[in-house]
Amino acid sequence: MTANLTIETFPNEAAADYIRGKAVADPKNFGNLPDQLKQRAFTVAGIEQLDVLRRMRDIIAKLPEGASWDEAKRELAAEISPFIDVDDDSKRTTASRARAEFLLRTHGFQAYAVARHQQQMEVVRDFPYWKYETVGDSRVRPGHAALDGKVLRADDPWWNTHYPPWDWGCRCIVIALDEDDAEELGITDSEEMPMPERSGSFTFDPTNVAIDMDALQKGYDEPDWKLFTAKCRQETVQANGREPETMWELMLDGKMQKTAKTLTASTERDGRERALVLDFDTGKKIAEATGEANSVKPEIPDGRTVCTLHTHPDGDNMPSPADIKFGWETGSKAEYIAAGTQLRRWQWLKTPTPEDADLLKAFALAIEAGDFNRYAYDAFIARLVREGFIKMEKLS
Repeated sequence: MTANLTIETFPNEAAADYIRGKAVADPKNFGNLPDQLKQRAFTVAGIEQLDVLRRMRDIIAKLPEGASWDEAKRELAAEISPFIDVDDDSKRTTASRARAEFLLRTHGFQAYAVARHQQQMEVVRDFPYWKYETVGDSRVRPGHAALDGKVLRADDPWWNTHYPPWDWGCRCIVIALDEDDAEELGITDSEEMPMPERSGSFTFDPTNVAIDMDALQKGYDEPDWKLFTAKCRQETVQANGREPETMWELMLDGKMQKTAKTLTASTERDGRERALVLDFDTGKKIAEATGEANSVKPEIPDGRTVCTLHTHPDGDNMPSPADIKFGWETGSKAEYIAAGTQLRRWQWLKTPTPEDADLLKAFALAIEAGDFNRYAYDAFIARLVREGFIKMEKLS
């Protein structure tokens, strides 16, 4: 008799965050993403509407938030049903439920695996060995069964490609062991470990829970990195609670969020403003500067398309008149303002009118003269956003 295993659902914040953190993409854009980024995106074959994909992703995220398996499956099947191209209602219902089951297994197991891996890494000093374990029923595939009971050090490179779930439908798990238990069970020589192949379209790495641009960049030479970034700029995704954007813009946001933590810590220590300039097309650093508030202007080579990050010592992550003026004069593709734990992104969408350009200069001079009207400035910025001159978004 075939066992019918479902995931034991229990609240797990890390697992839920992992699922909700995936950007949704239609199947075409997803297929064009570089393989290293597919794990951080969510798609479903045959469904192009981003709002539907977002609802489906969030339904799956309810599983590690405490929803029952049957409840999540029922909601997911209802979203899938309109896209099942069959005339018979009974067959459509059956197909919708089967597909919902598959999606819950795939993304649910990945999410719990990410959470489990994080927990195991936190105690790896005391439990430095990992044991591979299958479910043990008749549905276990030969390649997975060959790994059952194998024990390896947690830092063995083998786990980079075979930490479960490492293929479609994989239900295996990893159990952490201390040295005594590992020796009692028998430690496998790394060179003797089987290396079953995964399906070509499947990607999963429990350590890859965020898109680390710097880590990705180390694996490419200059020409290949340019091809990689060009591909990322062509594909549109939608992160949780955000407007649609390219995968490259999402990656830049992640890099700036990571960098902002370091720069704001330095700013909070010495009270000085900092600025970092990246090449918008490659993500590489072009310039940086440190100075007093409203006076930091890094040098930008002519002809470079850039994005910049500023820290604000006063704890305010609204762009100052100097920031707005700098972004306009340099043609920056995106400006990031960091203050404490908050990060705001803004950018010019079109050239300001001569009257607004004069107003902006007047606000900048008013700050220098100590006669700055913050209320009037906030109203000015709100109008620029409302009229489509500036786009602004809080990232954290």
